[in-house]
Amino acid sequence: MSTAALVDLRALRASLRRAAAALLALSIAACSRSEDPPAPPGSGAQPAIDLGAVTLRIGEQTGIVKSGLEAAGQLEGVPYKIEWATFSAGPPLLEAINADAVDIGAVGDTPPIFAQAAGAPIRIVAATRNRPEYKAILIPQGSSIKAFRELKGKKVAVAKGSSAHYLLLAALRRDGLGIADIVPVYMNPNDAQPAFANGDVDAWAVWEPYVANNVRQGAVKLLDGTGLTDALAFQVSSEKALADPGKAAAIADYLVRSHRTQEWSNDHKDVWARKFAEVTKLPLEVAQDMFAHYEPRYVPLDGEIAAAQQKMADAFLQEGLLPQKIEVSRAFDERFNPRVSAR
Repeated sequence: MSTAALVDLRALRASLRRAAAALLALSIAACSRSEDPPAPPGSGAQPAIDLGAVTLRIGEQTGIVKSGLEAAGQLEGVPYKIEWATFSAGPPLLEAINADAVDIGAVGDTPPIFAQAAGAPIRIVAATRNRPEYKAILIPQGSSIKAFRELKGKKVAVAKGSSAHYLLLAALRRDGLGIADIVPVYMNPNDAQPAFANGDVDAWAVWEPYVANNVRQGAVKLLDGTGLTDALAFQVSSEKALADPGKAAAIADYLVRSHRTQEWSNDHKDVWARKFAEVTKLPLEVAQDMFAHYEPRYVPLDGEIAAAQQKMADAFLQEGLLPQKIEVSRAFDERFNPRVSAR
């Protein structure tokens, strides 16, 4: 073969290789445009993710999350599998996230503070602001107590590290008192309910639907969170779940569905109340009383939210209830803000 022919053959082979590479690139780009799920905000370019192979493990309390999603139609067409786990309060839910038994769950404002202080690898991925009446301090029917200050020296049931724990602390500090001025009886709602009903404690700091259910049975609301708390709640995940591209994509989708649920459900409380009563087997009137105080709306994770959380964390530290000072904003993962922020 002549030198000129050899050069032409090499040029032809190089041209074919370039054409094949270009065709492959176009094929990949086309597949990506038509099949790839959207990547979580802020995550940059992602490889193709098969959400059908992802199982998102969601933790909740009292059935409120699942009932809301169902009532709003937001569980239709979910492209990944969901496994539900129900917990009596926020602290055990975050323990499950820490143990890699749950990927994401909604809790009140206080549980992430205690989890972060304990070194748990949690991340707050979204925030909601609710009505402060959602939490309250109850006294039994017939109690001689008329004012909060009269709880000094009395036994008060509360779930340690729960949002009701901060309500109790805030009420004490407002009246110039501290945790040492009462006898805190730390127990989750499932244990506190019979203790309260049997008169084993003098008061109970708790949230809905326990508030509505007990008031319907004669308990008296001594105070609620009005003027005492910022009524925040959070969607919390783990570093491990967020580092998994499939889980992160499912979480991004789930937060959008959760946001849509809140926007819809706040305008359709009657529908949500009926669904919640159906799921929990609570009387419909209890569910209706609960939803009169339940209007959470998603807000962005920002400096305002961080300041409110830091104030709480510092208060618990001053009472000797945290093992160390924490910077709450270090637990914030703001990548999902564009999906759910709506002041």
